[in-house]
Amino acid sequence: MPKQEQPIIIKRIKKAGHGGHHGGAWKVAYADFVTAMMALFLVLWLIAVMSTASKKALAEYFRSFTIFQGREAGGATGISIMQGTPIKLEKDPGSLKLVKDIQDKLMEAINKIIEQKLSEFKEQILVFTTNDGVRIELTEKIGTPIFELGKDVLSPKGEEALIALTEAFKNMPNNIAIEGHTDSRQYPGENYTNWELAADRANAARRAIIKYGLDSKRITKVTSFADVMPINPNDVYDAINRRISILIEAKKEVN
Repeated sequence: MPKQEQPIIIKRIKKAGHGGHHGGAWKVAYADFVTAMMALFLVLWLIAVMSTASKKALAEYFRSFTIFQGREAGGATGISIMQGTPIKLEKDPGSLKLVKDIQDKLMEAINKIIEQKLSEFKEQILVFTTNDGVRIELTEKIGTPIFELGKDVLSPKGEEALIALTEAFKNMPNNIAIEGHTDSRQYPGENYTNWELAADRANAARRAIIKYGLDSKRITKVTSFADVMPINPNDVYDAINRRISILIEAKKEVN
């Protein structure tokens, strides 16, 4: 009986490609993630090494600036700010320069007063420019309070500081806004809180500034912020958070 030939079976195995699941796209995504994390930690490090005054100026910038224009900015023809009276940028290219010149003059006058008459308050007075104008923060310090504890009564040192600061801007045409701030220690009362205390202290500062020569018509608003805007958010009980903030508004004069 002849031997049957076994059929030859050829099995071809096709290897599936792995490009669909294990290509190089994940490497690009991972590189982007690492880059973003590096940028984040760099920003956090820069914030950590900034001075308190620089942190305050940075916070003020992001608190008050908006990129909206035109009707979205409240009807102004140029860039607006969220607080206070909007600064309108007219078509005249010199408008920005005029606002900057006003701020520079205010800064120069205030710094001169601080150097001459308030040298002992150097650590308690922060002066910087914002989109609104020039902001003066008159802060408290342990051993040198601006107000009597838990009251709206100015201390002798607080009176001295406000007298000197009023001299710096009482003869200028700019309007003034006053803010009261406290730390986060709760006021020991049910019907009287840090909101009322901050408001009363801001009003006490307003009365003192008028008494020392400022025209009352130049004060546009008196505001209480209680403890919601600390200069030192890392220690909400820090004395520096108890302060009076005076904004000297930089406005373009209308002829």
